[in-house]
Amino acid sequence: MFEIHFTVDGHAVSEAQIHQVELSRYHHVFKLLNQKGVTATLKGQDQRLDQLLALPLADAKDALAETKEAIGKPGMLELLKSELAQADRRWTDYARESAGQPLRAAYVEAETKGIDLYQFMLFSQQMLKENSLAFASKLHPEHYYFDADRSGRQVIVETFGMYKGPAYLDLRPSQADTYPVAPDAGVDLVMAGKTYLASSELDTQLMAMHQLTQTADGMKIKLGVFLPVAAPEEIATGHQQHLLVEFNNALHIAADLHPNLVQKQAMKLALKKMKKD
Repeated sequence: MFEIHFTVDGHAVSEAQIHQVELSRYHHVFKLLNQKGVTATLKGQDQRLDQLLALPLADAKDALAETKEAIGKPGMLELLKSELAQADRRWTDYARESAGQPLRAAYVEAETKGIDLYQFMLFSQQMLKENSLAFASKLHPEHYYFDADRSGRQVIVETFGMYKGPAYLDLRPSQADTYPVAPDAGVDLVMAGKTYLASSELDTQLMAMHQLTQTADGMKIKLGVFLPVAAPEEIATGHQQHLLVEFNNALHIAADLHPNLVQKQAMKLALKKMKKD
């Protein structure tokens, strides 16, 4: 058995609330794909939009993952070409208007029991190994594209902060000297990245910094997003909702993963090296 407890700005968020947001975003994506002329499928069977909107969450996950895999990575980029161009212009404006100003921070916090740091690290390895649209889609329906490499770099298309249309982003790992804030005391693992436009390599001034700390029976997690101040505030609050959905799914997957002794020892050495660096 395991437990996951999320809080946003000091307020507890239930799994039922997270699932409600998640299902609403599935409906959003199904409607967008339908407008693009895409016929979604579930177990190889075509689905009308009204059928898709009536699906329970588990079936909606399967239908969207299956549909995205059929479209493929190049196909998703072509399908969303106009939306990605619009997002490029938005993020270019936000970066220009925010030059030299402090970033706006937003956080989601979580505490687990029965899911530890090593299980989460194994989940991260699995995500990079699979490197698939289906896996990324089941983490969050608004992951339209995902391509990662061994360095931790991730090229993604997502509707950032659930605001307007999807954006084509290049998330590159950051070193400690470029973290947006100093890590909290006692943190075991920091995952931080700086985001650029994938089309032009423009620095969006958008950053992520997630902190994970092992506890006696699980871990504490602090998920941080740092936005250019010119970006609308609703993007920050929207991305908190995105993180709740994404990491709730990630932690449920991690709960079923159990590293063996060799894997755990390798992870301990990796954490030790990261702390030293």
